[in-house]
Amino acid sequence: MQPEVSFVLPVYNKGNALPYFFASLLAQTGDIPFEVVFVDDVSTDNSLEIINELSAKHDFVRVISNTVNKGPAIRLNQGAEAASGEYLALFDCDEILAPNAVEILLSLAKQHDADMVHGHCRKTSEPIENVVAHPIEQDLKVSIHENPLERILGRGMVRMTWLVKRDVFIAAGGCDEKVFVQDESLPLRLSIHAKRLLDTDMILTVAPEVGSHISQNTLQLNHDRFLVYLNFLKAHPELPRDVRVRVYRKCVSALKKARRDGASFPSIPLFARYIMGKLGVVDPSPITLAPYEDVFRHLPRIRRIKEVNS
Repeated sequence: MQPEVSFVLPVYNKGNALPYFFASLLAQTGDIPFEVVFVDDVSTDNSLEIINELSAKHDFVRVISNTVNKGPAIRLNQGAEAASGEYLALFDCDEILAPNAVEILLSLAKQHDADMVHGHCRKTSEPIENVVAHPIEQDLKVSIHENPLERILGRGMVRMTWLVKRDVFIAAGGCDEKVFVQDESLPLRLSIHAKRLLDTDMILTVAPEVGSHISQNTLQLNHDRFLVYLNFLKAHPELPRDVRVRVYRKCVSALKKARRDGASFPSIPLFARYIMGKLGVVDPSPITLAPYEDVFRHLPRIRRIKEVNS
């Protein structure tokens, strides 16, 4: 049977969490034909062994293995390209899914003819073996956005708690493959091609606070944020000037925060750009940001895409 939903799941050293995540996936309600595409990014623990065992037991599970670690952005694109469902369910596989998460996401997408549906994650201090994700209640708050880019340029939507149409993902080129982590680039790039986005208040997953997460490295986050918006600015000169100014302001905001976290940017020109961006009188040309891009590309302790075939 052709799957309606494809779970596309990059994996890197998730061995401790994968059995619990997969159990919550199997517990999903609703008679929805689905497949699971795991994409291993050269895990150094037993993650690959675990997902290969799941694939051997379940014919709806596929595993893509690789030889070079390249980060979740590239691996998510790799999995989406291999997927065959009409919709892609995009989650972090070290979290626990609410039992009716996908059923409600799919129902909302169909009801509102939406290309993108977003939910939320709740963090917990409980170890993953004790985590319980409760069913999502029916009295949801749903915001409908006919201009997805306008919404994405507002308050951030960076958790991997998405259901998106695969054809929109492919048309957008998926995640920015020049940036290691996908969180910032995916919704931004999808928003250009989506006709309708739903933003909901439902808790789709519960995430234990375990291990070391890239999200704890704020300099990494602002490095990624700056490059994502700069690359988007370069790729879309056709956007109206007011939209380009907003994208430019996102870049400058990331610069300010990165400087706070130790990046060596000259303060006076940066402050001037920030004020001019706020006033809307700045030239939103990516060329003016080139000196900052060069500083970012030489920051130490930043995870970047390896320029190696795999």
